[in-house]
Amino acid sequence: MNQTPLLAKLITFTLSCCVLSPILQAKSNDVDISGYVMIDHNDFDDSFLENEGEPTSETAIRRARLSFKNKINDNWKTKLQLGFSDDTAEIKDAYLKYSGWQWADLTLGQQKEGFGLEKLTSSRNTMMMERSLVTEALSPGRSIGANLSGDFSSFTWQLGYFRPDETQSSSAVTGRLTWLPWQQDNNLIHLGVAFSERDLDGSEYRINEPLEVNFSDSLFEGTDLLAEDVSLQGIEFLWQQHGFTTTAEWQKARVTDVNSQEYDYEGGYLQVSYQLSGDNREYKKGELGSVVTPGWELTSRYSELELVNEAEKAQIYSVGVNYTMDKNLKFMADYIKTKQLKNSTEFDAGNAITLRAQYTF
Repeated sequence: MNQTPLLAKLITFTLSCCVLSPILQAKSNDVDISGYVMIDHNDFDDSFLENEGEPTSETAIRRARLSFKNKINDNWKTKLQLGFSDDTAEIKDAYLKYSGWQWADLTLGQQKEGFGLEKLTSSRNTMMMERSLVTEALSPGRSIGANLSGDFSSFTWQLGYFRPDETQSSSAVTGRLTWLPWQQDNNLIHLGVAFSERDLDGSEYRINEPLEVNFSDSLFEGTDLLAEDVSLQGIEFLWQQHGFTTTAEWQKARVTDVNSQEYDYEGGYLQVSYQLSGDNREYKKGELGSVVTPGWELTSRYSELELVNEAEKAQIYSVGVNYTMDKNLKFMADYIKTKQLKNSTEFDAGNAITLRAQYTF
């Protein structure tokens, strides 16, 4: 009998109890409760759908989050975050964090793996409504594990061991290193590299993503594999100066299936925004944060992802405008144009308009 699923569930239960116990026992003013709700409207061509006759517009709650943070003492903190989307509820974050060492912090539990600038940016702080196609397809998300993180001089680093899938005997070692070669106040240049070596032990692996329009169908599809291992690499660039923010990433995945055949996937994005206030976004320890000054922001992005073995590529062009009313309320609008190519032949080009109202508390 495979004991891995039972062990993973036991670890999850134990860590959740560790996180919940001090929160439930603490006084109400000792717990920081926060959250946000996003209501989206998507209107798109029928080329974004697999079947004719389906609705080409939808309005729904894109995601909602409720977070509980508690500082147990000077060295220990906890976080529990619940997520609600697509008629489901799940635990997003559930971890303990120890900050008693000078050289590193230790985080135990379910958390984001340290890979990808855009992936590590909270969804409430992204420049476009949806993350880029390559980030959604290749960047790891949340997993149960142990992660060490620290910073020294102009560098930050992370290194962790994770169990990405509770139902399989899978494991991953993921790391990230960032460097600030130049910084004046909040004007800066950020460079980063990341890797993840993932043992999937025959688990199913498939690229299957919508084209940056959440309520549309997942049309960009790769081969359905039984993967033995996955090797991920990524590079990052961020430049902020006087209201301009430019981010770019390139990521590559090499998947080896159970028959030792290799499949390559690679892609990236270039994203630019300008805040009319002339102020920059928050930036801390290698991660991009929220808009500081209310007002208008203009955005644009080009992203692409290539399925090398399948000779398929998707290219997506987006422009948008965001309005931050205050720290609680934000509105977003994006126009998206897509193009797919197979064996250099273009097909299924389409357009979409997406709108969002976001409330943070």
